[in-house]
Amino acid sequence: MNEVVRFDCLPIASPAVAEIAAAGAVGGSSVCRSVFRYIVPTKPDENQEEAMRNFSFATAAVTLVLALASHGGAQAAEITVLAAAAVEQPFETVVHAFEHDTGNKVAVTFGSVGAIQSKLKAGANADLVILSTAVVVAAEKDGTARAGSRAVVGRAEIGVAVRNATSAPDISTAEAFKKTLLAAKSVSYTDPAGGGTAAVFVAGMLDRLGIVDAIKGKSLKFNTGREVVAAVVKGDAEIGIGFTSEFVPVKEVRVVGALPKEIEFVNEYSAYIPATSAAAVTAQALLAYLARPASRDIFKAAGVGM
Repeated sequence: MNEVVRFDCLPIASPAVAEIAAAGAVGGSSVCRSVFRYIVPTKPDENQEEAMRNFSFATAAVTLVLALASHGGAQAAEITVLAAAAVEQPFETVVHAFEHDTGNKVAVTFGSVGAIQSKLKAGANADLVILSTAVVVAAEKDGTARAGSRAVVGRAEIGVAVRNATSAPDISTAEAFKKTLLAAKSVSYTDPAGGGTAAVFVAGMLDRLGIVDAIKGKSLKFNTGREVVAAVVKGDAEIGIGFTSEFVPVKEVRVVGALPKEIEFVNEYSAYIPATSAAAVTAQALLAYLARPASRDIFKAAGVGM
């Protein structure tokens, strides 16, 4: 693949710039003032989508280092983000660091994938959106996403949580998990009526296990994963089922583990910049900031891996 990216770079001492340089986006610890030229593959059998994705990241990295270099000398920008609740804890942590390092402001609204989709369909404005990758790919195809802006944020898995000091139930196999749910006094999970990814999956899983009616009387359904884990903390629910990324930050509960292999569910989340964004440059900078090794470590610690 023939690709040429030319940068006009100016040295700067910045840990964030150094991290991006280490990732291969810029050469050395430097601020790149401009991108002059980029040549995409011309052979039909070459992966043009991958090439453009690399270009998008390089552009975002340049935007970020410029934002870091001008912090304090330029008027701060503000962007609006709509994001899936499964990435809430690590994303908030990274956003706070981004605001501190760049001076920009980020207003974030979290919700289920279904709830965020409803907001967008109703005309909600956003500069960055984080949803299930399948939904983001659809947004690319229908033109609502800015071309080349899609970037994988991470993958979250569904698991089980119980209160601290409570013995861990057996979830080693699908049959063991089924017996655990039947023996539990109460089980909390999100309501599929809200359109959340975990909620829809769990509802289908319970049906496949053939225990919907058996646990109906002790099922506690909530709108958000935050409410699911809160029920476990308060003792209203003996077991909570949901994305482990929503359980990990809560000190009062222990994550028993992910669902057994036979019925496991891992969902990938991606971000995109809407075609209607009025602050795409700052949104690109945030995307580059999310790709920093330090940011990736925060996501991994919260149960959102790559």
